[in-house]
Amino acid sequence: MDSVYTDVGQARKAVEQHLARACAWVDMGGVLLVVSELVTNAQRHARGQWQLRVQAERHRVRVEVSDSVPLPPRWRPGKLDGSGGWGLRIAEQCADTLEVLTSARGKTMRAQWLHPGRTGVAVA
Repeated sequence: MDSVYTDVGQARKAVEQHLARACAWVDMGGVLLVVSELVTNAQRHARGQWQLRVQAERHRVRVEVSDSVPLPPRWRPGKLDGSGGWGLRIAEQCADTLEVLTSARGKTMRAQWLHPGRTGVAVA
């Protein structure tokens, strides 16, 4: 999914529809919250253009949001005045893993959820 063709709400709806068919075991609320936070961060801090990829397998769900800014995100304290700082912390708490992958072309925020019965499975 690409920011040129969709917005945060459409991204959430598409992810929900896909995962409802492909991975009923995943915590849908957590996944959708992470999608919202990562896409919103890309819109706010990375010139607004992003790509969303979702991979659903029997033992894992992976969500990736990529943008063209190679700098890793800044982890800052959350503030109660509405100025932000909570998104990455929320994503980190909702997903089993949250990674930042950087390259000269940009960065990818990767969140993963492992099937509860498969926590000992190695993932790459």
